[in-house]
Amino acid sequence: MLNVREPDWSYVGRSLLKVLVVTAALFLAFSAVDRVLWIFIDSDDERMARVYGTAARVANPDKRLPYGYGHVGELLETTYVLLGEPRRAGDADSTGYEITENLFGTVQAPSLGGPVGGLSDAIDSLETGPGVNEELTEKARKTLDGLPQTLDAVAVVEFTQAMTAERLVAFNRRNKLCGGADVSYIYSPAPHYDDSSDDPPVNAVVWNRDMTEEGPWEDFTYQCETEPEAALKEFRRWVGLLDEGDDLSAFELDYRWLAGTAEEGVVHGLVVDRWKLADLRKLLDDPEVRTVHLADVAFDIDGTR
Repeated sequence: MLNVREPDWSYVGRSLLKVLVVTAALFLAFSAVDRVLWIFIDSDDERMARVYGTAARVANPDKRLPYGYGHVGELLETTYVLLGEPRRAGDADSTGYEITENLFGTVQAPSLGGPVGGLSDAIDSLETGPGVNEELTEKARKTLDGLPQTLDAVAVVEFTQAMTAERLVAFNRRNKLCGGADVSYIYSPAPHYDDSSDDPPVNAVVWNRDMTEEGPWEDFTYQCETEPEAALKEFRRWVGLLDEGDDLSAFELDYRWLAGTAEEGVVHGLVVDRWKLADLRKLLDDPEVRTVHLADVAFDIDGTR
């Protein structure tokens, strides 16, 4: 018959205590090394802001995200935060967007909900080279004419065909427009996603030159009528910062898609932010404007915009 001995519980307790002490010591040591490395090693958070912060703005055209900052994270990850608000014609609540890159280059960016609502639908409805459609243009005229012309609007202006930067400059001069923070360029509509394909879905490419800026305190000016040329130049410069190894999947963007779009350099439409309906209505008389898709309208009660 086996003689089963009672465990030495005091020994077990001491062993468990030693394990806990060693674990705590390793944790403290790891934390100390983490802090030291963040001080003495360049985490390249500036590139993270320029690449992934800008990618987040491109991927969320229905959000205004002008402010960004990095903060001390853990040894195995870098975090960058964008602050802003939904792109509405009226007032909107602020929102946040946190981007995290780990040591292996994998990026996580919990979605702000993705482009949603009327603006997303308007961007998604754009086609490449759709041509003239008088019936559609007339329908947009009737819609705009039936609303108070002093309303503020967020909208998409769709062209009859893709516009080069030079043609957009001529378009601005013809219509006495000045490109700025309230005009973004749709360099590529989102392609129709095929569920049967292995290719991941990609977002439309919507660009404004301030997407690479980190706040109004930076010295930044627009070029008014010739802004389309400056915008394309900056877009190509940003794409040139990208590497094929950059993980853009969290933003539903693709390096080759962006590189091809930048090389082509044509604009299929404009996202206009808080324009008066009267100004949008005038554009429908231009032969190169196919239609105007309203995304949101609001009264400017205090008359500040």
